[in-house]
Amino acid sequence: MSRSGKPVDVSVIIPTYNRAGLVVEAIESVLRQTAPPREIIVVDDGSTDGTPDALASFGDRIVAVRQENHGVGGARNRALAMASGRYLAFLDSDDVWLDFKLELQVDVLERNPALGFLFSDFQIKGESGTITPNGLQTWYRHPLRWEEVLDDLTTTSVRRSIWNGPVRIHSGQMYRALLAEPYVLPSSAIIRAGCLTPDVRFGENGPNCTDWEFFARLARICTAGFIEVDTVINRGGNDRPRLTQTSAATKAQLRLHMIDAVWKSDADFLLAHGQEVIAVEADQCLELARAHALDSKGFAVFVALRRWFRLGHLIRWKLALALAGCALVPGSGAVLRGIRRLLEGKGSVVTAEPRTTQTESRSG
Repeated sequence: MSRSGKPVDVSVIIPTYNRAGLVVEAIESVLRQTAPPREIIVVDDGSTDGTPDALASFGDRIVAVRQENHGVGGARNRALAMASGRYLAFLDSDDVWLDFKLELQVDVLERNPALGFLFSDFQIKGESGTITPNGLQTWYRHPLRWEEVLDDLTTTSVRRSIWNGPVRIHSGQMYRALLAEPYVLPSSAIIRAGCLTPDVRFGENGPNCTDWEFFARLARICTAGFIEVDTVINRGGNDRPRLTQTSAATKAQLRLHMIDAVWKSDADFLLAHGQEVIAVEADQCLELARAHALDSKGFAVFVALRRWFRLGHLIRWKLALALAGCALVPGSGAVLRGIRRLLEGKGSVVTAEPRTTQTESRSG
């Protein structure tokens, strides 16, 4: 596809860490856009490989900055402070955009001024090179029903030079829905810069949940839109640092931190949906206790169970009782890990977490 579109007022933000080859492919996919952006900001988050030389090869076609390693959240926040575009678009350094991505999404936003941010579906590229379309559906065990996430469904026309046919847009308030599940792949999203407030930034307390928390904070103050179009190729291989490689205990702890920082700090939301918040928090307490039981950390199990009990949401009391029993038996963690490996070998589902391929490396 040729660069037939007019330039768009977009700041592209690419954080990277030790991905010299992959970040080149990511940047090239931006340079191939049919509508080129205002600027491409790449933050090298303290790489120790050939990333600086790789970025230097692009000359003044990109704005490259280097900082000490602060993680993906810190790298994105650095770029946000530098961005000057009317729109902001994120691209992880192991993903690539399809050529029409920016032109299509800017056109949709221009036609729908009520939308504060817009995200899309994506393709997943496996290590074997196979492409799976509609990748967002693979994040969950059950089919994703957008009418349960975003209230409104409309169809809009876009220029035929961008997309051949109408585009379906799901839109509405998704702050409540984000309490339960992550829905936004950052590389698929574009944001109106004017919608950002000082508290809508990426968390810098760890590599996980930063995307989820950012879009939850954003969804609290503006309307979200989703288009049923794949605009990104997400690399689904296992050769890079991944969210799914983070320990289950760390994931649960960070999820609990996010619940505290976002929804439990929102008095109005708690007044209307407090029981939902408690239910999600209780489930995460049990996930944390389960993770500690697998690691034979008996005291930590009881700490997590105490938080669960104080919430008063005791629906899964049988699991809690079983975890407490395991914590009292020396060596039970090794037995549980053996049982889990056996069940996983048979293809059984042994976790309550969504079947997700969402990734967050240390820096995109």
